[in-house]
Amino acid sequence: MNHLDEKDISYEIITNCQLDEVEQRPNSYLDLLEEKFTEDELALAPRSFDTIGDIVVIEITDELWDKKQLIGEAILEAHSSISTVFAKAGKIRGVKRIRPIEFIAGDKKTKTIYKEYGVRYVVDIAEAYFSPRLSEEHTRISEKVSDEEIIVDMFCGVGPFVIPIAKKTNSKCYAIDINPQAIALLKENIQLNKLKGEIIPFIGDCRKVVQEEQLENIADRVIMNLPGYAIDFIDVACQVLKKDGGIIHFFEFVGGDEPEQTIIDDLTREVEKANRTVEKVLEVRRVRMSAPRQWQMVIDAVIK
Repeated sequence: MNHLDEKDISYEIITNCQLDEVEQRPNSYLDLLEEKFTEDELALAPRSFDTIGDIVVIEITDELWDKKQLIGEAILEAHSSISTVFAKAGKIRGVKRIRPIEFIAGDKKTKTIYKEYGVRYVVDIAEAYFSPRLSEEHTRISEKVSDEEIIVDMFCGVGPFVIPIAKKTNSKCYAIDINPQAIALLKENIQLNKLKGEIIPFIGDCRKVVQEEQLENIADRVIMNLPGYAIDFIDVACQVLKKDGGIIHFFEFVGGDEPEQTIIDDLTREVEKANRTVEKVLEVRRVRMSAPRQWQMVIDAVIK
């Protein structure tokens, strides 16, 4: 075995070496505002925002509204994948669930491609409702569906429930929405994704569509994601379910100290008005906080 003597080892000392500079992005867009905002203003700046594809939608307080462009530009600089920033300019309104928004930075566009758990969606934030905050619910409910089920989504939007269901299962989904733009986007999303199941879109008020298209007593499962309004359509959901029953996923805004019991009571009362019964509550979940002391809730229940 040869042994290497220290005398045989040589060293090369390099001096005055020019290294390429590596651009380091800030950890947060807030870092970019430290020299432009006071401490009080930084404390009011949003810590989170909704990202839909390459579009950000952010909620800015009245105190910082005049500096919204600075906030938007900082977000663009801090996040290379973002090309457009909008600010929320009001509350979600009406049965079409359209939120007023104001453009503040980047490319002036409202349409994007959003990816969620292997599903792609064409989304237009100015034309149809979409919330990335419900991504867990989209996946959770889709995983409960079996092959050959018939599903009715009474307020389908661009398809965040029915698309993953049809992608995973050989099911038939009737997708209803009163917003023509939402259904147009849904049709794009049907083409965009490779589906095992079938989706049949309808434009219109779900009460009228169910009657006109004779959708009574066909469904194994009904999805009702229109909190604030869905409670007025529980009778329609009961009409849609098969005569021997099925499952309802009912979303609602609930306040108070016992939101779980409140949504159970609300669903039970309305189902009984429709001459059906809640046979079993499968699950009650707090989806997200929608306002101080108010939750968006969902209940999964077997209806007979």
